[in-house]
Amino acid sequence: MDTFTPTAALRQQMDALEEALARLARQLGQLPLLEAHVYPLPAVPQGQEHEPIEQIEVGYLGGEEALAATLAAYQDHSARPGCSTKATHRLPGWLRFSAASASQLRPLIEEINARKLAFKGLVQQAGGRDEKFELVHRALPGVITLQVYRKLTLLEGELHSLGFTWADKQSINRLSREQVLEMLERSRRYIPALSNNQEWSKMVDQEVYDLRRLPADAELRIRRPVKTHPMINLLWQDREPRKQQLKASLPLLLCSDTQLGVTHLGHYPPKLRQARRDRKIGGEPIIERLHLYLYQG
Repeated sequence: MDTFTPTAALRQQMDALEEALARLARQLGQLPLLEAHVYPLPAVPQGQEHEPIEQIEVGYLGGEEALAATLAAYQDHSARPGCSTKATHRLPGWLRFSAASASQLRPLIEEINARKLAFKGLVQQAGGRDEKFELVHRALPGVITLQVYRKLTLLEGELHSLGFTWADKQSINRLSREQVLEMLERSRRYIPALSNNQEWSKMVDQEVYDLRRLPADAELRIRRPVKTHPMINLLWQDREPRKQQLKASLPLLLCSDTQLGVTHLGHYPPKLRQARRDRKIGGEPIIERLHLYLYQG
């Protein structure tokens, strides 16, 4: 029966997820809303997802408008006309309900997150990247999987403060020369779609040659830029560690009777931005596709 095909299974899982999200929307609409703040961000136009981010103008909605925007964002899984399908739609923010609301919300949030995990599992079973894309495109045209995967966050307890900020960092991994050589040898087996076997092998040979010219004890770093994205910094009153940081892709739900200090999300880049000390990683990359640099201690 068609019920057991991967396509039908994925559609069925999406239907179950959307039904659970609709129940959450009804429930949140019935609970007393103590406060709500969300910060709409501009969409990323098609073809500009890899462009350097120079500036982000942040909007603001509060109260019932923030609640309505939150419910729409929770159920937003599809591409928008003219917008990039490679950049997820983000809505940083938070909503506060009474502490007693947690017992009503917790089971439904857990169910929704389990549905999201099951959806992701079905996609992963499809195989390689092309097979995954084909499955989702066939079953649910226009759906952006990363927006389906994002879990909802429910917080309970006594928070001292909550602050939004922008993460604009670089991911740095320390590697030895031998570790990078092993990576290169493994990469021989994975030929990109736009290369043939001979071209790829020749390029890897050159990379191995360049690497072997370095001293055996050379300290190497892979330095990759991390996409600019909003984060939430939490400071708890009633637990250790007191500090916690979360990605702010969707509004979080806080069940607490205590009003807390808030730092709202500002425009990017912040006006006051401390100059960082120069990293001792620089010059031209040794292997550009790996973002591999020599560490100059």
